[in-house]
Amino acid sequence: MNLLNAGCGTHYANGWVNTDVWDDGITTKPDIKVEPRKPYPFPDNHFDAIFLGHVLEHMDWNDVPNFLNDMKRIAKPNAKFLVCGPDVLRTIKRWAQNKEPWEMVLSTMEHQDINTQPAREHLWWDGATHHWNCHHERVWNLLIRMGFVSLVDAFDLIPKNAGGKNWEHEGILWPVVGHWHWHFAILCTNNK
Repeated sequence: MNLLNAGCGTHYANGWVNTDVWDDGITTKPDIKVEPRKPYPFPDNHFDAIFLGHVLEHMDWNDVPNFLNDMKRIAKPNAKFLVCGPDVLRTIKRWAQNKEPWEMVLSTMEHQDINTQPAREHLWWDGATHHWNCHHERVWNLLIRMGFVSLVDAFDLIPKNAGGKNWEHEGILWPVVGHWHWHFAILCTNNK
């Protein structure tokens, strides 16, 4: 089975082809460094599953459709996708209910060039800014417009294990990094 972890960041997944636009050789070490805004260096209909974990919000909103079209190109027909990211709206609601600190809202919002994650403020931030306010509904609607089918809200399917490193679903061991209340997760299928 050919599996792609696009935009792996510091979350290298064994058994997956890990790609990223960044390679510092220390914490971010993809198998293949890709160029932003360029087609991925794989043939058409190559991957059985593609994981997009916290990657879409790191590119300009206007570039996301082209990126998704390229992912569809390299995915096999009916390939499974798992799309995860920060849910700004959910985070704001949780903050209003006193369930998240304001710093967590800041860390999910667009154009963050500093690390405001609680208890991680002192850690180096690699400039992986959020270019748009990412949330479940916005991504869901985009996936529909892009022709993905069989969309499932997978947020409650993923075990509530903040320290988790993967999630097995329908024979695929997805490299989901933890389960946080401010995330969203959408399973969908390539329709081509």
